[in-house]
Amino acid sequence: MGLAEIADQLPVTMSSGQRHRLALGSALVRPRTIVVLDEPEQHLDAGGRAWLAEAIRAEKHAGTAVLLVSHDHTLVAAVADEIVDGDSWR
Repeated sequence: MGLAEIADQLPVTMSSGQRHRLALGSALVRPRTIVVLDEPEQHLDAGGRAWLAEAIRAEKHAGTAVLLVSHDHTLVAAVADEIVDGDSWR
């Protein structure tokens, strides 16, 4: 998760991006067949977004279904097998 250097810190002392990455990582260690992510890239810097993209690809590779809602077109393009554009619903 890229948090090894702050492993001894309490979450309250972490940046919002670090806390968000910790929360995402916590969600991704539980057994699951589907993961639903609603704008998971929020509060993440470029390194965190790269970690997130790799984590999503690893989930898919492991056979987990991933439903992702995001405004980050770069992230979506990097991980999506199918895209439903909100504009097409109007």
